[in-house]
Amino acid sequence: MSVQISITEAELVHDLITFFETLVDCDVVRGLPGQVPSPMRECVVITPLAAQGLSLPTAVYADPATATGTLSITQATQWSARIDSYGARAHDMALALSIVLCSAVGCEFLGTLGRAQPLSASAMTHLPISSAEGPFFERWSFDAFLQFNPFITVPQQFADQLHVGLIEVDTTYPTGA
Repeated sequence: MSVQISITEAELVHDLITFFETLVDCDVVRGLPGQVPSPMRECVVITPLAAQGLSLPTAVYADPATATGTLSITQATQWSARIDSYGARAHDMALALSIVLCSAVGCEFLGTLGRAQPLSASAMTHLPISSAEGPFFERWSFDAFLQFNPFITVPQQFADQLHVGLIEVDTTYPTGA
C-alpha cells in the first residue's frame, strides 16, 4: 500500500501557473532543479522550494462498523515557491504578480480552485543573467508563500467486542521455557 496525499506539489504549481497566466501575456512554466540553464526569453518560472508544517497533525477516525475504518491525518502546511520573471519587462511582471498574489484577487482565484491560499510574498530581488547575446538578461525574483491543508487516509481497525479471560501466568509462561 502506498499512502496518497490529498494535495500534491504538482497541483500547487499548476494552480499558480493557471493564476499567473491570467495576469501576464508570456509563458508561465515550472522550473527545473539542478544545473538546467535559465530560459533566455520573456517568461515566468515557478520553482518549488520548501514545505513546512504550521501545526501539529490532527487525526479523525471513521468507523463504519461493517467494514475496515479509516484514519485521516491533516496538517496545515506552508509551501513556498520561487517566482522568477525574465525579459525586458521582468521587473514589472514580478511586481504585478507579487502584489496581486496576496490581494483579494489572488485569494479568491486560488480559493475557487480549493487547494491553497496565499500567505505572503517576499521582497523582490534583481538577479541579472550574463548571456552570450548581450551584456545581461533581466531577471527579477520573489518567493511566494501559500498555505494548504493536505491529508492522508490510512486503513484503521476498530474493536467492537472485547473478551477478557484469566490465565495462570506461571503455568502458561514458565520461567526458563
